Amino acid sequence: MVINNEDNIEKFIRENKDKFGVHSPPDNHMEKFLFKLNYKLRNIISIVPHLIKVAIVTIAIFALSIIVWNNYIRKDRREITLRNKISLVIDKIIK
Repeated sequence: MVINNEDNIEKFIRENKDKFGVHSPPDNHMEKFLFKLNYKLRNIISIVPHLIKVAIVTIAIFALSIIVWNNYIRKDRREITLRNKISLVIDKIIK
């Protein structure tokens, strides 16, 4: 029997309503269900340590790149900073 659309499905269910619900699940159905659920959750949880490692490495690389940029690559690192420039101006005004 080929069912083409939702109307046919509803019609089929209405016509065969008495045939549904006759069979009950086996006695070990709940144990099988819980085992499968636990197995799937274990697979999801098992990737968490890897994600934590990736996050730690990402943060470490980010911090290291900022340190390297600030100490070695930045062009104006030998120039006077704004704080030093302001303090020089204030010192000139005071004297």
